[in-house]
Amino acid sequence: MRTVVLRVVALALLLLLALFGAIAVRTMQRLPDMTVYFVRDLGTSFTLEPTHQKAGRLNPEERARRQVEALVAGPDAGSGLATTFPPGTTLLSAALSGGVLTVDLSREFEQGGGTALMAGRLNQLFYTLTQPADVDAVRLRVGGDEVRVFSGDGLEVEQPWLRSQQPGLPVW
Repeated sequence: MRTVVLRVVALALLLLLALFGAIAVRTMQRLPDMTVYFVRDLGTSFTLEPTHQKAGRLNPEERARRQVEALVAGPDAGSGLATTFPPGTTLLSAALSGGVLTVDLSREFEQGGGTALMAGRLNQLFYTLTQPADVDAVRLRVGGDEVRVFSGDGLEVEQPWLRSQQPGLPVW
């Protein structure tokens, strides 16, 4: 009799552990796994603020595509955040090699003007793309051409842009 009770208790514990595991897996699948940075206007300056979204397990090119699409779409209404990305900006290609993500964006990425707007655009892109642990740096191309100087305002672009050299969020 005692062995039967022990077997029933052991079986009940195993079922309870299996249920707990299934609930844990389902919960983890719902957690956000992509950070996208949008611009917050501080009145006299600007900074970035992270937002969290669900993307799922993606290869580096698909993840970069999803990130660029989120930047173009902008933040949720009423969040007090904004995007500096012009409509129509698309990711032409992305490749990850040795921790460096090389992205090629469409020419729409260069549209617009103003130093603050363009600085925000670069900051949004670089901080968003370097969120996954496998990306240490970003190399930027626009329309197939490597970008060294961005916009008519002459913003210099490090190639590659290293996240480790940017410990905090920028203020511009």
